[in-house]
Parts: sequence; C-alpha cells; structure tokens
Amino acid sequence: MVQLLKIREQFYRYVGKYEVFVMAAVRFIIAFTAFRMINSVTGYMKLLTDYPFALILALLCSFLPAGLMMFCGAALILLQFFALSKELCAITALIFVILFCMYLRFGTRKGLYTMLTPVLSAIGVPYVMPVASGLLSQAYTVISVVCGEVAYFILKRVSENSAMFAPANQTSTKSILTFAATQILLDKEMYLYLIAFAVSAVVVFCIRSLPADYSHLIAIVAGIVIQLIVICAGEIYAGNPGAVSRVIIGCLLSLLIAIGVQFMTRSLDYSRVERVQFEDDEYYYYVKAVPKATVQMQDKQIKQIHVKRDRSRKRGNQAGRGSINEENFGGEDAETLEERVLDEFRDDD
Repeated sequence: MVQLLKIREQFYRYVGKYEVFVMAAVRFIIAFTAFRMINSVTGYMKLLTDYPFALILALLCSFLPAGLMMFCGAALILLQFFALSKELCAITALIFVILFCMYLRFGTRKGLYTMLTPVLSAIGVPYVMPVASGLLSQAYTVISVVCGEVAYFILKRVSENSAMFAPANQTSTKSILTFAATQILLDKEMYLYLIAFAVSAVVVFCIRSLPADYSHLIAIVAGIVIQLIVICAGEIYAGNPGAVSRVIIGCLLSLLIAIGVQFMTRSLDYSRVERVQFEDDEYYYYVKAVPKATVQMQDKQIKQIHVKRDRSRKRGNQAGRGSINEENFGGEDAETLEERVLDEFRDDD
C-alpha cells in the first residue's frame, strides 16, 4: 500500500510539473479516439474517414475547451449523416441542439465526460462514468454522461439500419423521417441505460456524502450494483438475455476502474480519524476529520562542497614537520601561528 501511495505521489508531482502538456495530451487522446470511432462506425463521407482529418482535428481540440471538442464531434457526426440522408441529419441536429442546451445548463466544464462516455460504451465499460460523476462532482453532472450515451445510441442505431437511409432505397422523405424518429426517439434500450445511469449517479453522490467510514468505496459498489440490476432486468424483460453476460463483465471491469479512480482522487486513511467539538454563540459543532492517505516523499539533494586552499596554507602544512606543529599550539593553523610569532618579534624590537 505504501508503495502505491509513493507511485501516486510521484505521478501527481510529474503531472503538476507538466500540467499544461499532460492535459493537452489527455484531450488529444480522448478527441482522437472519439473522432476515429465516429468515422469507423459511420464512414459515409469518404473525405472525413481519412486519418489526417481526425488527427488534425484532435490536435486542434487538444488546446481548446471541452465544449468546443463536443461541438467538433457533433459536427463530424452531422456531416457523416448528411452524406447518408438529409432527413436523418436534420433530426439528429435537432436532438443535438436539445442535448447542448441540457449540457450548458447542468454539465458545464464536464465535456470530457460527454466525449469519454461513447468511447467507453464502444468497448463495453460505460458504467464507470455515472459512478465517476457522482463520486467526483455533483449528481447533476450525470447530464454530461447522458448526452454522451445518447450520441452513442444514435450512432449505433444508424449504423445498424444504414440501408434504410441510403438514397438507393428510394424511400420517401416522410417515411425516412418516421423511421429515424422511431429508431432514435423510441429506443427502449437507450432509455433503460439513461435511467440506470441517472439513478446510479444520484445514489453514489448521496452515499459518498454520508459521514460513515469507507463511504466512497460503498458508494462505488452500490452504483455498479444498481446499474447491473436495472440493466440486466431491463434486457431480460425486453427479451434480450444474451446481453446479460456482456453487462456483467462490463460492470466488473467498471468496478475495478472506479476503485482505481477513487484511489487516485479520494483515498482516505480511516485509521487516523479525528473528532472535534467546538461551539460559538449560535451553534455547537461536531466535526469528523478523515485525513487523506498520503506518504511523505523525501527530496534527496546532493550538494558538492569544494574547499579551496591558498598557497600559504599549503606551504605551512608542508613545512610543519621541521618548524611549527599545529598540535603543539592547540590546533591553530600555520598562518595564524606565523602572525603570532611575527608579533612577538616586533614586540621584542
């Protein structure tokens, strides 16, 4: 445990020293992964599916706020959908406007949650995001996670039914609008995940705010268990029991990731809990102080001291055998002894 704390302290020191470059690298990785996922799932506009475009856009977003990163991702999706169907692009644009309004009202400065959620959903571990939002911030920041999950399900449904939106299908505009609205707005699986995420974030926030020992760890386990129960029950009820195993594996991996996040951000040492009581003119206070788990890191600094000897001292040390010995005069150096002898001769004259 102590070794892990040392590694964490070294990590924080490194990040604090190069914070600007580290955060830019994190934004670049998230943006590039998200843009590549969008292009790989859609790929309807060949110009946007090339590597240089996603790379250049990710490099640009690494120095921009997370909100502009979200805007670039939404614009990329709309351009891909426009190449497939104008009606689909119009409905998706309307949904994105609603999501941006929700984000600006509740999820400001949590745009990385929105960008990271569809990426984790693509690899099967989105369950860590609502837990992280309830653990690291207020419960309403789960709105950012919800926006990212809605974008993921839109990409998923359009990819599964892309043939219905193709121009070669010769479907009328009204039929395309109806089909798009049905596939996107009436997606029961999407609403199931959104409800599970929202409930999990609220429960995690409420439990981690309690003054009980190990409340953060209990909140993480409770949030993952709630998502597991709600989503598995919904999948079984919808007649899709094959997804249960995938959900269980994803929840277990998300639990491990969430515990790692808790260790890096909210690790507390409950063996050194202190309780303090004090009062003022109006209230009597009971305070429980739980110190963070830290380890003292020693800064080893090596200083080199160079001693310069003057020539007179060297000559005095070399002639000390036949003339004057330092030990006989209480350890005084040769130069001081020479001055005393000269003073005595001057006094005699």
